[in-house]
Amino acid sequence: MKTSLQLKGNRLHLGIYYTSTMTSGNIEFLREKWSYWFDTLDVNHDGIITQADVDYTLKQFPIVQGLSKKEGKIADDQIEKWWNTYILKGKNDISKEEFLDDFEKEYAENKTNFNATINSLCEDMTDIIDADKTKMISLDNYVKAFKAVGLDNETVLQKAFGLYKPSHGIIPIQEYIDDWVVFITNDDPSKPDCVSIPLFRFRN
Repeated sequence: MKTSLQLKGNRLHLGIYYTSTMTSGNIEFLREKWSYWFDTLDVNHDGIITQADVDYTLKQFPIVQGLSKKEGKIADDQIEKWWNTYILKGKNDISKEEFLDDFEKEYAENKTNFNATINSLCEDMTDIIDADKTKMISLDNYVKAFKAVGLDNETVLQKAFGLYKPSHGIIPIQEYIDDWVVFITNDDPSKPDCVSIPLFRFRN
């Protein structure tokens, strides 16, 4: 795999070039992106997503956001619901292969339903990240969200956030949601996204 930065219109994107042959609709393109995401969600890097990974985010999110005890409880309830609804789905743990296979199965069975589910996943995730409820995502929101899953290289995060070309240091919440949806659902390797940048950089 190789990466490069490229200008698309008035926005700078990370280009990811895979060493294997990729064609539009190739499930391997999606599985590789989902694999990056799994590595991020597997906070303790033991190869399995468990309650321990959930508990880490429940502990860290209120701390990095500086929330009061009451605010932290509300956020933690949202976070735990998100993990159980979209990731663990009633299981005690999930391996990377199970994670990838589950997503592939849902994607193959009905792309429309899959896209709708992912859109809800991203909306719920971003509602949590938007801790100040401004309907905008700032660099501070962005950095703190990644810190809650143990990714704290601010140099990488600042560069990645800058690729959104934020106006006055913020981007509309819908733009952030849309970019995550593209990352998780898009099967066309020629269509870039900004989400890949921090996930790829932290993995390598």
